[in-house]
Amino acid sequence: MSANQKIIEQRFNAQPKNLKAIRDTLYNSMKTKGFSEECTSDVVLAVDEACQNIIRHAYQFDDSGIIDLGVYLSNNTISVELIDFADPVDPACCVPKAQKELKPGGLGTMFMNKLMDSVEYECPPPKGTGNKLVMKKHNRA
Repeated sequence: MSANQKIIEQRFNAQPKNLKAIRDTLYNSMKTKGFSEECTSDVVLAVDEACQNIIRHAYQFDDSGIIDLGVYLSNNTISVELIDFADPVDPACCVPKAQKELKPGGLGTMFMNKLMDSVEYECPPPKGTGNKLVMKKHNRA
């Protein structure tokens, strides 16, 4: 795989009905690029959890919200960038729950951190509003 190869750049409305299309696009793109089934499944689940969190928490189910998805390959590592344009979130609020506290709700960040090699909240987009999440996973197969 070539360095910094863009494989997906997509903008979609932050609506639950769009999640299946995002999962399918990501899955098919990763399989085409030779990623293992385990790596592909992990990334798809982490991205789905992140998008659900954006829809539910950042936009509070406001159907007019937008999510930008960018997926890049570099040296057998996939990097996923999710950008929203909601009010900025304090990354300290996105810390995974301790496993002894497992109960319904709030488990998305735990799954994302368990499934991915890195999960980072970066500076918001240039307009100064919104949030940017970058997750990376190395293909170990």
